[in-house]
Amino acid sequence: MVAVLGFALSGCAATGEPDGPGDTPPSGVADPFTKVVAYAECLQKEGLPVQINPGDGYTMPLGTDRSKIAAAEAACRNVAPPGMYDKPSTEELDRYVKVAQCLRDKGIKVDDPTMERPQLQIDQQAPANLKELQADCEEKAGG
Repeated sequence: MVAVLGFALSGCAATGEPDGPGDTPPSGVADPFTKVVAYAECLQKEGLPVQINPGDGYTMPLGTDRSKIAAAEAACRNVAPPGMYDKPSTEELDRYVKVAQCLRDKGIKVDDPTMERPQLQIDQQAPANLKELQADCEEKAGG
């Protein structure tokens, strides 16, 4: 499975595996994870084999055709969680790359985020403690 993680700084958790909902949002504001689920459901409707992981984001099998992923993401962009496709600042991207390196140091196969795709993409079965590993790496990277 490939997991997609978002960053707390970007306001979403996700292509992958976003963080959980955290505190209860103010009245009238949708739970951030609800937006991740809506996005993942859209990706499913576009034909991607997405598995929704309650409170933790979504995953899809390794080897999923990249062109199909790109087409589904383009079709679902209008329901993506806020900030998911925002380009990070140079400082944010540097921090995200540090988080990716930290995860690699912990044995997780993850590509460096880019301006065009700032989410972390885990290229392996996500370990059970991935959320904790990511939180530790975000803290070490200054988040």
